[in-house]
Amino acid sequence: MYYGKMTKELESLYEKYSEKWGNKPDFYENAEYAEDEYDEYVSDIKEALRLGVELPELYPHDDEF
Repeated sequence: MYYGKMTKELESLYEKYSEKWGNKPDFYENAEYAEDEYDEYVSDIKEALRLGVELPELYPHDDEF
């Protein structure tokens, strides 16, 4: 989820992301970005698109303890 501002750049990335995976990058509850993390959020979306992975897959974690 993303809690910050929407820009033209972000709108364009949302469109590309949605075309690829059928949902917006702010869809995931386990991938949160604060209002002041715009640059990181945009960078992560671009990297996910470049790698062909969904946003949460950029930072996988092991839920099994």
